[in-house]
Amino acid sequence: MKFTAVVVIAPDELEDTVIEQAQRAGATGVTILPGKGIGGETKRTFFGLTFEGAQTVLLMVVGTHLATPILKVMHDLLVDGGGGSRGIAFSIPIDHLTGIDMQQVARFEEHMRREGA
Repeated sequence: MKFTAVVVIAPDELEDTVIEQAQRAGATGVTILPGKGIGGETKRTFFGLTFEGAQTVLLMVVGTHLATPILKVMHDLLVDGGGGSRGIAFSIPIDHLTGIDMQQVARFEEHMRREGA
């Protein structure tokens, strides 16, 4: 089986929704990391203090066949109709992998059977 890493960087308030939607699309495990970023826009200030919105970085290692469905769901969640974005999602192919829980591989395969893949 081939694997792909799917990375989603989203505002903290979307963390639970991102996880829920990714799992519905087939992700069986998610690694959650706190983050903050510097974007192209000027940072907002409040009484001279810089305000940076907290972000969550979510990392999923999934079967390659699941990467596109997960990214489609993330697009619907993160991109508004006016072209704005509340986050970013991308995938990276994995050439070599070790340490993956074989029960997770079994869950990938079960998901494939249920979906008729």
